[in-house]
Amino acid sequence: MNRETAYVLWFDELQREDVNLVGGKSSSLGELTSSTNVPVPYGFATTAHGYREFMKATGLEDKIRAELDALDDVENSALLREVCAKIRRMICQEEMPQALADAIRHAYEELGKKVNEENPFVAVRSSATAEDLPDASFAGQQDTYLNVRGADVIIEKVKECYASTFTDRATYYRVKQGFDHMTVALSAAVQMMVFSKAAGVMFTVDLVTGNDNNILIEGSWGLGEYVVQGTVTPDNFHVDKAKMEITDRMINDKHIRLVRKADGDCVEEVVPADEAKKQVITDAQVLELAKYAKAIEKHYGCYMDMEWGVDERDDKIWILQARPETVWSRKEKPETSEKPSTLDAGNRDIIVKGLPASPGNAAGKAHVIINPEDIDEFKEGEILVTAMTAPDWVPAMKKAKAIVTDAGGMTCHASIVSRELGIPCIVGTKSRSHEATTSIKDGQMITVDATNGIVYDGVLEDVVKTAAPQE
Repeated sequence: MNRETAYVLWFDELQREDVNLVGGKSSSLGELTSSTNVPVPYGFATTAHGYREFMKATGLEDKIRAELDALDDVENSALLREVCAKIRRMICQEEMPQALADAIRHAYEELGKKVNEENPFVAVRSSATAEDLPDASFAGQQDTYLNVRGADVIIEKVKECYASTFTDRATYYRVKQGFDHMTVALSAAVQMMVFSKAAGVMFTVDLVTGNDNNILIEGSWGLGEYVVQGTVTPDNFHVDKAKMEITDRMINDKHIRLVRKADGDCVEEVVPADEAKKQVITDAQVLELAKYAKAIEKHYGCYMDMEWGVDERDDKIWILQARPETVWSRKEKPETSEKPSTLDAGNRDIIVKGLPASPGNAAGKAHVIINPEDIDEFKEGEILVTAMTAPDWVPAMKKAKAIVTDAGGMTCHASIVSRELGIPCIVGTKSRSHEATTSIKDGQMITVDATNGIVYDGVLEDVVKTAAPQE
């Protein structure tokens, strides 16, 4: 078999160096499957070659180029949204070439035989050939589809993955990072679905301080998407790498969860009040996760960012994906890992407190965004106050002096993007005090101490002066 011209490759045929064949996410799943003993749900990946064949066979390559050539200003959010939506519609409406569709059908049938289950449920994860490169983090710019079943549905989801190459955020990133839109290709990882009763994210470095003596684990009820999106404020655990002991924990109110439906797709449900405040995984499971994180970091030889799930059927822990961490891996290790000293609040008027997700301080005018459609009104130099950020908000987030959100944890979208951009950010104010969106008035002058997770009323010059320089 010629790997360069294959339409489908199995995880155990892939290594981390195969980014050009199947993208960052799929190649990493292959590396974990073929070269480690970490439990990873099995599956296969469609190839970048298949994506390019789809683009050529349908004539989409030239049509998309023409649309993008007309997009002369990616800072024009309305125009960017309009052009990208049109391109995505064009992709989804095209028929998949027969050879590619047949390869996907055959692989799905084989996957069913391997797991002894006809038409198994799978997750379909987009994997871009530029997504996880160390110097060009796309911060999860492509999409994931959970609890998918049946070959026809999978083929449609693969096309939707292809279309996600042209989300507003991914298109904006490529322009800003200097990538040619047509040299980036898309793979779809088709992976056995874990029926997660609890799920989350973990890192082998402290995301705020850069302290690499700890493993950070965050988790919530149900599927892990709400942790990544920042829809909920997850439980948070720190584990000492050397001693393998839990050194810190924060149990939050996880009032909603995303769960799989028996017939496919997913649905949001309210978590019963007594369960919402319970620790989402046992201490033994925290330490088991930490053991896997440590092993993966050792194998890769760098700080790692991983997603995990606990299957409701047998309580088995699975590692759903792993990739190199993108912020601290590019910085020098800090000389000290001590926590920042807290400023004396004195007579200062504290409005809200939250989790310090991206260190630094800033003062300015608050712009409270309740309706996501209003994000285009956000202006350069304002402080963004919102329930949670969406991936398509990255262009607006770049304009912010600081960001404050009601929900989310240290590993959610707002936190990761803020750290990448070097913007002070506080998340999860609802879990620590009150909702920022109701406590802070639109247009109010505020000071954000994101090193300590505090928002003050008014402009406090002495607080702003203590801001750590952002790289």
